[in-house]
Amino acid sequence: MPSPRSPTPPAARRVLARCRAKPWLSDERELRPQRRSRRWVSRVIRYTSPVTWLLAILALSVLIIIHEFGHYACARIGGMHVDRFSIIGIGPVVLRLFTWKGTEFVISAIPFGAYVHIVGMEPEEYAQDEKGELPKPPPGTRNFRDSPLWARLFAIAGGPLFNYIAAILIVVGVFTTVGVQTPVATTVSAMTVDSPALAAGVEAGDEILAIDGVSMLGDGGPKVIEATKQKLGQTIELEVRRGEQELVCNVTLNPEPPALNAQLAARVEWTPINPAEATLLGVKWPFEQTKRQLVGLWSLVTGKIEAKVGGPVAIAKAIKVSADKGWVDFIMFSALISTLLGMFNLLPLPALDGGRLVFLVYELITRRPPNKLLEERVHTVGMIALLALIAWATFNDVKGEPPPKAWQSIAAQFEVDVAKLEARGCRPRGETGVGDNLPGSL
Repeated sequence: MPSPRSPTPPAARRVLARCRAKPWLSDERELRPQRRSRRWVSRVIRYTSPVTWLLAILALSVLIIIHEFGHYACARIGGMHVDRFSIIGIGPVVLRLFTWKGTEFVISAIPFGAYVHIVGMEPEEYAQDEKGELPKPPPGTRNFRDSPLWARLFAIAGGPLFNYIAAILIVVGVFTTVGVQTPVATTVSAMTVDSPALAAGVEAGDEILAIDGVSMLGDGGPKVIEATKQKLGQTIELEVRRGEQELVCNVTLNPEPPALNAQLAARVEWTPINPAEATLLGVKWPFEQTKRQLVGLWSLVTGKIEAKVGGPVAIAKAIKVSADKGWVDFIMFSALISTLLGMFNLLPLPALDGGRLVFLVYELITRRPPNKLLEERVHTVGMIALLALIAWATFNDVKGEPPPKAWQSIAAQFEVDVAKLEARGCRPRGETGVGDNLPGSL
């Protein structure tokens, strides 16, 4: 600790100021920079947030339109009668644009997403006259239930299929023009108060260079995690880059995982590749993402991990965050959402495309159609459950997590500042010693 005559370290002065501060007695000069900062932040939010939110909603809507266009295109290829395609929105029709080959293209009241109506899919259409026959479709087309099995399978699978095609085209385009992301380093993005890295003087934003002389460059985090797992409970020399300075921190790892109690992030760079390789990787990318998501979904179902269910608002928020990072991140995340839309709709759940495919596969195997009344009851119950889940998830998205109370935020920041004051400190790379006697360290 500093002697009574030595000047108080800056971090200690900030902690003491926070403890003694009384906002109603604060010096006006102390508040001016804060006000200028708030005005600057408000300007940024005012001019950038609405734009990125608009991009997020637009991207999600376009991906849904692509999904519905897939159903429309595949139904038309199968010779089916599609009497309506709402290219923008759901609900009541507000504007009829044009009619082409028996399909009415419209804009609906709720300007989100889209929908396609294939004649003969809904239960109320099964008995339109005394004989239980549907109205005759336009020449050269068939109703859904009168179409061959392959055409019905193709029409139902068309939506997810087009989502995967869209994702492939997006990713191939990005890989061809920009390249692929290559991890070049691992950075410390955040630490808990009891993190041994924080106690050793590591700061958020530090880039990890080496552990005990072994380079950690060219890796997005797995190499760091594996290296620290092998040295649990030991004191390691953690070499980091902070700005232009390279430092060495003596970190005593936790005896049990997690070794550092820190969040790691990969610093990546875009590496150009040739078009052939970009095409190959772009075709594989959606299916690799699907595999990862299915593994995570299975872990969630079996209770191995915990996660919060997000609805359309959460998806739009995630797209908005990617848009804030830049166009490339925004486009790649849109490709991921397109992949997830295709994957989710293929799940064998009632009311989803996958649920309808289950009944069609049953017909393919048994060579007889399933009970229509039973099928539609299953889909009706599934649709009600799905809408309830979406409504619940949307409500949670809008409500969000309750903000921490003021005293909790102050206490958390106080603990972090105290941890920084008690940190041993890091020494410049090339110097010897443990760094306990560096100026400003305690």
